[in-house]
Amino acid sequence: MSLDLGMDNLATIVTNTGRKPVVVKGKNIKSINQRYNQLKAHYHGILRQGKNTNEGLFTSKRLEKINYRRFNQIKDLFHKASYRIEKIALEEDIDTIIIGQNKAWKQHAKMGKRNNQSFTTIPHRLLMEMIEYKAQRHGIKVIMTEESYTSKASFLDQDEIPVYGEKTSKKAFSGKRIKRGLYQSKNGVMMNADVNGAGNIMRKIFREAFEEPFACIEMLLRPAAIILK
Repeated sequence: MSLDLGMDNLATIVTNTGRKPVVVKGKNIKSINQRYNQLKAHYHGILRQGKNTNEGLFTSKRLEKINYRRFNQIKDLFHKASYRIEKIALEEDIDTIIIGQNKAWKQHAKMGKRNNQSFTTIPHRLLMEMIEYKAQRHGIKVIMTEESYTSKASFLDQDEIPVYGEKTSKKAFSGKRIKRGLYQSKNGVMMNADVNGAGNIMRKIFREAFEEPFACIEMLLRPAAIILK
């Protein structure tokens, strides 16, 4: 099993057991973060009004309460997400979970202010720790790997995936991301872009993980969805 963590799709789950890929939606977490940031900016502005940068208070009981509530809301959703991932792993008799790590999660300068704000405050590390804890209870190994080029390489075409930092000639990939949420293979086959990335995350660790192709390409275009509540 491999996981691609993100914002709109909190976790995209791909296995090499033939199961239809699954997307755990992150819309609720984005909403929590956006509301938190609005309240924080509002009350911090009131607290700091008329103060120099090095004087006065920088927090208050109200701000601490807002922060605590936001953390508990996200923690609850992360528990639910990690439980669903654990459940799928057990149903598919998974022995290893590979999670992609993006060191530049906080550097999406081209995103809109609202999206960038909600994205940078999603604590993916906490989710990863919950997944790892639940997996280890069942003897499932968890591997963290850098996810460079996994969104650019074509999963269906089995493109070679370079390692970040290695000196290589400029790589031309078979497919391309044509618009938000969709990836097109060399032969024009469309698939969900996050499913493409999640599949490639597994291939970074186990290059021959997908010797058997998916029985239905349609599964790669329209993964099952889990909406956290």
